[in-house]
Order: sequence, then structure tokens, then C-alpha cells
Amino acid sequence: MSEPPSRSHGARRRARRRRTVRRVALVTLAVLLTGAAVYIGVRDGSPGGGGSASPPAPSASPTAPTPMASLDLSGLPIARTDFCGRLDRGDVEHALGGPVTGTAHYGSGDRVALVPGVVDVSHEYNCTYDAADGTQARAWVFAEPVTDTVGRRIVRDARAEAGCRPLERSPTYGTPSIGTLCRVARPEARAVTLRGLFGDAWLSCRLSTPGSADPLGTVQRAEQWCVRVATTLGARP
Repeated sequence: MSEPPSRSHGARRRARRRRTVRRVALVTLAVLLTGAAVYIGVRDGSPGGGGSASPPAPSASPTAPTPMASLDLSGLPIARTDFCGRLDRGDVEHALGGPVTGTAHYGSGDRVALVPGVVDVSHEYNCTYDAADGTQARAWVFAEPVTDTVGRRIVRDARAEAGCRPLERSPTYGTPSIGTLCRVARPEARAVTLRGLFGDAWLSCRLSTPGSADPLGTVQRAEQWCVRVATTLGARP
């Protein structure tokens, strides 16, 4: 007949059972906590929850193009020199609304017809492009330096020019500067001109269209043309 277990042996078995119970309780608690985390993740849509992820944030809307009137080109370094060869033919044709059918360029010191019927020595660098329908794109810069005082006088005279009115909103085309829309009698046309002082360089740019042309469309095309002229000349070669 076997000997009954000693008291110390029974105590050890009870201690082992208690440790086993504690381990089972810890494992159960861990399972419960994990289940709670999964449940919360499913409810809030977090990726760790195993459910569907939150929908991605909408992408930013495309940046709207900068309005012409908000452009300030005053800081461009315009040189007082010949520049016709630097102008892009595509920009010219876009301004004209078609291919170039004629040009009338001249430089400082050339004898040219500065206005109809008046031939004199030029003191500017000029680029003129014509289209078959009578549209003309032109840009010119004075050869001599211009002071701020002289520039303000030119602006004042442009405001008072007969048949012209200042544009309400146009790019800041130098400082000082002005944009005008004028009616030309012979041949009948509308001429939009932007002009201003860039450092000591006085730059003028004009687009003339036949009189039947849309004036708003002429203004928009002229502004695009003149901005392209200024940015092209202001870019470092």
C-alpha cells in the first residue's frame, strides 16, 4: 500500500494550479483587449481594424491661372538694344491671329517714317509685324535712358491723348506705366498699348486690329502679347 502524499507535495500541486489559472487569466485578458481594439478599429475605419479604410482626402483643386491684371512686371531687366531676333514667332502669330505677312523693323539711328508722312532719325528699337487682315503687333524701346520724371510725363500725356481711354485693369507694365485703348481713324482700327518704365528703359507694346474686331478680345490678345514681349526681353539671354 502506497504511502499517502506528504503535505509539502500537496502544497506544491496547489501552487502549480494557481500559476496555471493566472496564466490562463492573462491570456484571456489579452484576447479580450485585442478584440476590443479590433472592434474600435472597425468602428472608426482605421486601417488596423481590418475594416474598410477611411476615404482618402480629396485632392487639392487645380491652381487657377494668374489673372493678367494681377501681374507686376516692373522688376524685369529690359535692355535698351535691338531685340527683334529674340521674340518668338509663335507669340507673334498668336497676337496677329494668323501668319506674318510683313515686317517693318528698325533700329536707333535709322531714318524711318516714325508717323505717316514724317521721316526722321529713329531714337528707338522697333519691331513691327503685320497680318493679311490688317492686324499689327508692334513693340519698341527707347534707345536713351528715361528718368522717372520723364516716364510720369509720358503717362500723363497718354491719359489725355485724343480718342483714347485708360484701361481699367491691366498688367503693371513697369513703374510708372499705363495701358490704353484707342480708336484710330485711318484706317479704322482699335489699338491697345501697354507702356512703362523698366529701370531706365521705356518699353511700349501695341496690338492694332481692324475696327470691326471685338474690343474685349483685342485687349486680351494685346495684354498676352505685351506680357510675352516683356518676359522674353526680361529673361537673361
